[in-house]
Amino acid sequence: MGSVRVALVAGLAVTAAGVGIVLTRAPPLLARSNEANPERELASTPGSADVCQANEVLPAGTSALRLGLEADLGPKLIVEVLSGGRMVTDGERGAGWGAATVTVHVKPLPRTVSDATVCFSFTGEDESVTALGEHTPTNVAATSRVGALPGRVRVEYLQTGRSSWWSLASSVAQRMGLGRAWAGVWIALLVAALAAATGALALWLTVCELT
Repeated sequence: MGSVRVALVAGLAVTAAGVGIVLTRAPPLLARSNEANPERELASTPGSADVCQANEVLPAGTSALRLGLEADLGPKLIVEVLSGGRMVTDGERGAGWGAATVTVHVKPLPRTVSDATVCFSFTGEDESVTALGEHTPTNVAATSRVGALPGRVRVEYLQTGRSSWWSLASSVAQRMGLGRAWAGVWIALLVAALAAATGALALWLTVCELT
């Protein structure tokens, strides 16, 4: 039983340390988007695809691109940003992503690239990937190996924020307290206290079962 208790305490300590480290980091900020509607389906591709989209603007300091791609279990994704036919930055995302967007980290550049072309490619077997964006004329649409897509894929450019999650705690608490019958920061504090009490109770019951 002693070893189980030690393992439990060690696991909780590692979890708490991990949460603390995450909260010291800054959340990403949206620097720019190409304003393509992310809710419209452009094309669905099973297997592999190579897509490029010109007339994009890569803001200085961009650390990640969020693409309008949807999949249940997305394949490995490679992103390249080109300017004048030369790659200026790139990144990749391992297989296993899902939802209606996928974020790929890239190396930040000190300058804005106004004539950028964003290219992404993936290779899968049975997984279908759907591109989301805005229907446009063919001459400005994204292109693939088989021709032009019906429009432009949604692309958002993210930068590393300047404030950590810890420093944003008070503003988040204020927002949680808005629009309710009893408004106030105390609502967020109450939720946090209830969550802490629930965790403490679960831990106490677990320890009691082990004794």
